Amino acid sequence: MELKTVDAGLLQSRYRLTKQRAAVLRALGDGTHLSAETILERVRSEMPGVSLGTIYRTLDILREIGLVQVFSHGGSAARYEAALEKHHHLLCSECKQLTNVQADGIAQIAHDVAENAGFSQIDYSLAIVGKCLTCAAIPKNAVT
Repeated sequence: MELKTVDAGLLQSRYRLTKQRAAVLRALGDGTHLSAETILERVRSEMPGVSLGTIYRTLDILREIGLVQVFSHGGSAARYEAALEKHHHLLCSECKQLTNVQADGIAQIAHDVAENAGFSQIDYSLAIVGKCLTCAAIPKNAVT
């Protein structure tokens, strides 16, 4: 995620780019989907005194202004990623690999369903759960 884009996003909000926010965005910079605890470990390498509470508050702020997206499914721990564009996910039910995908048409479906139910200011996400190619190729009774 480019710093100019981050600055623009923060400037449009009431927030500024603090050391903690910058550290969280750097922790998410490799494009992976990370738990708050993993983000904490990465941030602590630069800022040893940061707490998990600070990480969660920072993630909430970054999510609110559209710089971070959260993925949670089936009671598993939430995973966060730095992402500006709306996208959806493929989740392997075996190895838990999470892959970003574009799904054209989902926005219109979500808006139509919400409008028919009288909802406004909606958010939506699509998670397709199945087996990735690697896990699908492993026989069910294979010993690992």
